[in-house]
Amino acid sequence: MNNKARLNDVIQRSMNGPIVSEQDFDMQHVYKGLRKIIKKYEISVQTDNLINMDKEFADRVWNAAIEFLAGCGVYSKDTGRVIQYTEREIRDFIKLAPSQTIYGSGRDAVLEVARTPDDIRPCINNGGSVGTPCPNEYFIPIMTSYMQEPLVEMHCPTTNLTTIYGGEIRTRTPLEIMAAWEVVSVFKHVAGMVGRPGMPHHGINISVSDIGHLSAGHLMQKTDSQCYGIISELKCDNSILNKMTHIALCDAVSSPYANPVYGGMGGGLDSQVVLLCAEMIALSTVFLASTCGSTPIHPAYFCSTSKEILQAIGIAFQAISQNSNILTRVAQTMVGGPCTKTLLYETIAATLVGTKAGISQLDGPRGSTGAIEGACTGLEARFQGEVIRAAVKIGRGKAEEIAQKAFEKYKDDIDKKPYGKPFWEAYVMENLHPTDEWQAMYDDVKNEAIGWGLPM
Repeated sequence: MNNKARLNDVIQRSMNGPIVSEQDFDMQHVYKGLRKIIKKYEISVQTDNLINMDKEFADRVWNAAIEFLAGCGVYSKDTGRVIQYTEREIRDFIKLAPSQTIYGSGRDAVLEVARTPDDIRPCINNGGSVGTPCPNEYFIPIMTSYMQEPLVEMHCPTTNLTTIYGGEIRTRTPLEIMAAWEVVSVFKHVAGMVGRPGMPHHGINISVSDIGHLSAGHLMQKTDSQCYGIISELKCDNSILNKMTHIALCDAVSSPYANPVYGGMGGGLDSQVVLLCAEMIALSTVFLASTCGSTPIHPAYFCSTSKEILQAIGIAFQAISQNSNILTRVAQTMVGGPCTKTLLYETIAATLVGTKAGISQLDGPRGSTGAIEGACTGLEARFQGEVIRAAVKIGRGKAEEIAQKAFEKYKDDIDKKPYGKPFWEAYVMENLHPTDEWQAMYDDVKNEAIGWGLPM
C-alpha cells in the first residue's frame, strides 16, 4: 500500500482531533477503557498453556482490541489531541494492510508473508542483538558474526556504546547525525565484506530522536526495514510522526514498534492481550506500518520469556494472524546471555510460541536483557533460525509440549540473571567462530531438543 495517500489524514487528525489532557487519556481512555472492554468480551486467560489452543478466545481478543482502539485512539503529546478512527474505518484500513513485504535486494532479498497459526512457511529470522550496547572496536566483529550465518536473513545490529570519533554521543545534536551515518555506512561495509551486499538492514537503532533517522535514513536501501518506536501506551509526539512521514515520503519499508508495559496502564495478563493486539493494529492503521513490531517486557525480569509475557504474545498475535493479513514482528529478549544454556532454552520456548502464533518475523534473540555491553553473538541467531525451521514441521500440541520442557529448564534462572560472557569471551577473535565452550553448549541443547521431538 502506498502510505502517501493516507499520510496527510493522520497528520491532520493529530492536529485537529479531540482535545484531552494526557492524564485523562491515560486513565479514561487506556486504563478504564481496557477494563470496560475485557469485561464486555469476557477476556480471561484460564490456562497454563504457553501456546494458545483456543481460536474462539483469540477471535474475542481481536474484536475487543478493535473496539478498544476505536474508543481510545492514539494521543499526540505535542498537540494534546487524540488521533481517532471509528471501528468501521479501522476495519477498512486493516483490509488494506500489506500481506507481504520484500526486504533487501538482489540475491540477498527475503520475502515476508502474512502467516497463520498453523502455517508451514517459516517466519523471517531477523538475527541480531537489537540495540545491545557494545564498544566501538567490537562493532564490526559482532556484526560479522551475525551476517556470516546463512540462516540470518536480515540483521538488526548492536548500538555503538556512547562515542563517535572519540566523543560522547548526545541526542539531537550533530553527533547523533554523525553516529547514524556511521552505523548505516558500517552496515553496508560489513554486508559487502561477507558477500551479502543486498542484505536487509533493520535500523537505525542509534538514532534516539528524529534528527539522526531523518539525516541517515536515505542512505539505507528502500527495501531495508526502517524502525522506530511509539510511546507507551498508545502515544506519539512530533518526533515520532516526523519519522513516520519521512519513511512514507521516501516510499521505504516502515517497521514501527510498540512495547506495552506489563502491569502498568495495561494491567495484567487479561487486559495485556487486548492492549498488545490493539497496539499492533494501531501501528498498521495509524502509523502506516508495513510490519508491526513489539518487545513486550516483564517489569521485574526485563525479558520477554516469562510465562505471562509468552502467553500474552501467543494469544495477541494469534488473534491478529487468524483474523487479518497484518505482518507482525517480535523482538525476543532473553535473560540468559552467551555461554549459557539458559539463552538457548529461552530461544526454544519463545520461538515456538511466536511461530505458532503466526508471527511473520522474529528478531534477536537479544540476550542478557539487551543491557550488558557486548553480550551478543551470531550463534544464538543461528539457533533461532534452526528452531524457526523446525517449528513449522510439528503440530501445535507437540510445540506446546516442547515449549513447556524448555520453559522448565530456565524458569528458575530468570531472577538469577545468568548474563553469561561478552562477545570477545564467547568467540575466537582470530576467526570469529564460537569458542569450544559456547559451541559445546549449543550442540548439547540442540541434541536435547531433538530428543524432545523438535526436528532440528
